[in-house]
Amino acid sequence: MDFKKHIELFKNDSKYYGDKNFITSSQLGKLSHSPAKLEYYRLYGQDDTNALLFGRAFHMNVLEREKFKEDVIAYEGATKRGKAWEEFKQENEGKTIITKGEMRNVTIMRNKLRSIPRVAELLTGGEAEVVNCWQDSDTGVFCKGKADYIKNDNGRKIIVDIKTTQDHKEYPFRGSCNKYGYDRQSAFYLDGFEADEFWFIVIEKTEPFDIGVYMCGDEFLNSGRDKYKGLLNVYNDYFIKQDKEITDYYIETIL
Repeated sequence: MDFKKHIELFKNDSKYYGDKNFITSSQLGKLSHSPAKLEYYRLYGQDDTNALLFGRAFHMNVLEREKFKEDVIAYEGATKRGKAWEEFKQENEGKTIITKGEMRNVTIMRNKLRSIPRVAELLTGGEAEVVNCWQDSDTGVFCKGKADYIKNDNGRKIIVDIKTTQDHKEYPFRGSCNKYGYDRQSAFYLDGFEADEFWFIVIEKTEPFDIGVYMCGDEFLNSGRDKYKGLLNVYNDYFIKQDKEITDYYIETIL
């Protein structure tokens, strides 16, 4: 497998998200729900919810400023309904459309992040939106990832991931990590990119946009590693070797 060729190919977003031969962390998240959930996503994709559009715009504003200026546009209307909205959407097909209020928020949030010296330090001296692909050593499954930011700190490779959240404090964010599989994501990326550290920068989505900075410890990473390795085995069974049929999947347990 020529990984260098695929890395160059996957720098194109449509190629990256359209590929089905390499599994991503977000796809493992769907698989953690059920094999059928992942199969449905692969067949039909995923609708662009308001939350996804806002998150995409925010990430571009922080990490890809030029792309943000080209691809993100604000809708001035009161609601995303009616003739005016449909016409605006058609005129701006292919762009990430957010509301005027959301455009204001992503701008304030970016400035808030950059105003924190520790955050600015973590997001300096590296590269944003770094693509990599690899073969998992235990399962043989082909994997890929796109890291928000990779910083080189005196020979140490540090991955930085930016999240929006409801509550920046440790205990609530740990709850989000458990709900959304952030421990799995951090271990998947740390191993796949052969990095030394993984950090989360989290910012609340409402004013005053409070911020938390969290380094992933060994216990957190080991837990996530167990999760992603287990899911790669499930992926192998249902999607590669096809020893198990997706239509036969169900769970049974004692409550």
